[in-house]
Amino acid sequence: MKRLSKEIKIGATFIISIALLYIGVNFLKGSNVFSHDNTYYMVVSNAGGVAPSSVINTNGYQVGTVSSVRYDYSAPNRIVVALRINESLRIPQGSRAYLVNELLGGVSVDLRLSQSTTYYANGDTIESGTAHGLTGEIEHVMLPQINAMMPKIDSLITSLNTIASSPHITQSLQQAELLATKLNTTADALNQLLRKDMPQLMSTIQSTGNNLEKITSELSATDYKETMDRINSTINNLHTLSETLNSDSGTVGKLLNDTAFYNRLNGVCTNAELLIEDIKLHPSRYINISVFGKK
Repeated sequence: MKRLSKEIKIGATFIISIALLYIGVNFLKGSNVFSHDNTYYMVVSNAGGVAPSSVINTNGYQVGTVSSVRYDYSAPNRIVVALRINESLRIPQGSRAYLVNELLGGVSVDLRLSQSTTYYANGDTIESGTAHGLTGEIEHVMLPQINAMMPKIDSLITSLNTIASSPHITQSLQQAELLATKLNTTADALNQLLRKDMPQLMSTIQSTGNNLEKITSELSATDYKETMDRINSTINNLHTLSETLNSDSGTVGKLLNDTAFYNRLNGVCTNAELLIEDIKLHPSRYINISVFGKK
């Protein structure tokens, strides 16, 4: 009896281990043996890497897993994918199931539900298709654009290499380095100027400011009205003198404005010049010198 009891325990343990192994394997595949799921099918011409335990999503939420993938040998290019979906999800007719390539590898099923009020029954076939996904977008959209850009990139790289190998670039870099050296020297000289000469310059500026302030104070103390009155009086006197000189009533005005007097005066000067010239040429006519008492 004890031996039979031991064998029963061993058998029960083995059966329980097998059951746990089965449950664990199905759990790792993404299926729950204790849940009541519905099975639907989708037919594709290219499996694209989909495999049992691939995830089924709708609106980004997992609602089931792929239970099997088999090739229909009776019909070419026909692959039947069994979709095990939670029974709580009712799939409207007109919904579509898409195979999507994941970014990190693998394939999932994207179930896109329609707005129909009639639903598929357990075991029905859902319309299928192939969606690019992010990897597909990169492959079908971005790669052609990159391939189209490659000749331009090659041309740009060639142009950059040509520019980089040009001796003018080297010369420009050398000139830029020389300019940087000169700027550093100038900066050092400026710093030295600021350290040594700037205090003296500021002292001079301050002294000049003090002198200007003193001059401003002296100018402020000056009687501007008296000075302006004197200037105006001087200007009036000059104006009166100018009018007197231009007038014919005064003696000076008559002398300056009398044309006949000017002509006579000019004639006297001319005669005087002729007389002096004649004396120089014939002095004996005007000067008589007697040495022995003669005339």
